Amino acid sequence: MALIVEIIIGIIIAIVIYEMIHRTIVQRATRIVRRSAQDETDVAVKAALQRLVNEDVLTEPECKIEAAETVADVWGRGVMSFEYSFPAGLDTERRLPELEASFNQALAGFCADHEVKSVVSGSAFVVSDIWVYTGELHLDVAYLMNESTVEYMKDLKKLGDLSVK
Repeated sequence: MALIVEIIIGIIIAIVIYEMIHRTIVQRATRIVRRSAQDETDVAVKAALQRLVNEDVLTEPECKIEAAETVADVWGRGVMSFEYSFPAGLDTERRLPELEASFNQALAGFCADHEVKSVVSGSAFVVSDIWVYTGELHLDVAYLMNESTVEYMKDLKKLGDLSVK
């Protein structure tokens, strides 16, 4: 009887250790992929900003990235979407639809120039949300490099359709 209890305890300990090691490896791999995706998205956003300055859509002072952070912690593992914030100009809030279209065009141009691949047809980088808050322009850019991010974009679209009704 004691031997059976020891075997069961040993199996439970082995399962717990396996799960801890497995979770650590998966989390580390996810962090590496997320960091790489954020670096690539940072490059794309900076290039898009430069295009918008060259096209006189934005001014140099409006293009100073103040923060870049992931939104994946909110939406789940594997979502490659990142939030950027910039100083907002006086009429930025009024120009949000125009700015979103301009950012998407600039990001699509970057993807075409650098042959960035996506899991769906079209641009690999897409503006998923844009808003002005406390004098800053906030921009969420999704990197459509995996199905999780594509599903995230579909969910956002559904939420947008619901809020319109």
